[in-house]
This record gives sequence, C-alpha cells and structure tokens, in this order.
Amino acid sequence: MKKLIFLFTVLLNISASAQNLSSLNDVSDTDTLSSGKAIIYGNFIQRLGFSSGGFPQDIRIINIDTKEIFAFRVKPAFKSAKENQFIYFIKPGRYAIVNYWWTQSKVYGGAIHTEPIFKGVDATDNLEDKIKTGQIKVNELTQFTFHVSENSLNYLGSWHFDKGLVSFTDNKEQCDKKLNKLKKLDFAKAKTELPN
Repeated sequence: MKKLIFLFTVLLNISASAQNLSSLNDVSDTDTLSSGKAIIYGNFIQRLGFSSGGFPQDIRIINIDTKEIFAFRVKPAFKSAKENQFIYFIKPGRYAIVNYWWTQSKVYGGAIHTEPIFKGVDATDNLEDKIKTGQIKVNELTQFTFHVSENSLNYLGSWHFDKGLVSFTDNKEQCDKKLNKLKKLDFAKAKTELPN
C-alpha cells in the first residue's frame, strides 16, 4: 500500500509537470471579452518577497473535463512585490489547481519548487513522508476547483500562497481598483468565483 501511495504522488507530480502546458493569454488594456471566451482575474500573494530574486512564479491548472493543463504567471520576472494582480483569457469550463511553480533565489542561481496544491494540506511540510506513513491518505486529497462560464468575467479572489496552507479571500473592490486601466472591461459585472 505504501508503495502504491508513493507511486501515486510521483505520478501526480509527473503528470502535472511533464504534459504539454499551454499558457493562458494576458488581457491588455485594449482587449474586450471575446465571444465564446472568459476572463479570470485576481490578486496573488507569493511565498517569497524580495528573496524571490526576480524569478517568475506560475500556477498550473487543469480543465477537469478536457484534461488540458494550463499555466499562468502570477508573479512577473524581475518584480519583487509580494502581491501581484493577474488577468487572463481562459476557455470556459471547470478547473482544478494543480501546483505552484516558484524559484527561490540562491547565491548562484535558484532552487526550483513545484508544489502540489490540496485543500487543507501544507505541501511544504513533509507531504511525501505524511503520505508514506499514512498520516495523509491519497484518496482523501482534494483539489481547489473553480468554474468559468462562456462570455464571463470572473474574479477568483486573493490567492494566499504566502504560507504552505493555501487560502482564498474576497477583496474584489480593491483588486478592481488596481485594474482600472482596463477601461474596456466592466469589473462591476464580474462574478466572484473563489476556488473551493
């Protein structure tokens, strides 16, 4: 059983990392909501502040129905701000958050981390050991999910990835103000869809 659990963990990380990734497209200040598409946006609070060393950070999500994996940048390269807004075009559908990809600055380069994201689980705190010892059961691990419908603007909340235990809060009004340069989008009509 322990070998099966360990194998599942390895396969989960490989499948999330090794498949072809498509990157979501940024929304610019001249873009509008295209027919048949959707837009997601929110605020991301990163694990590292200045010690991120200017490396980018990404989130990987999977379309639950089509199994397509997408990546989107939540912290641009060469920025050290702890909080960053994100806004991307996305295909309508049901999505699950797969992992958080980030690089920790080191004296000579950086250490890359790919962290699986599960509800109520701190993946930075010996996740593999907890699975091996049965403290966490693989079949009880659940992912955060969200749904976006066609022709919709979706506020996904503030993503708190600054600690190992991930959470999401609703700070829509503040986020909308920070994105006010995008005049062609009516943020007042956006649906709030916090991952849960």
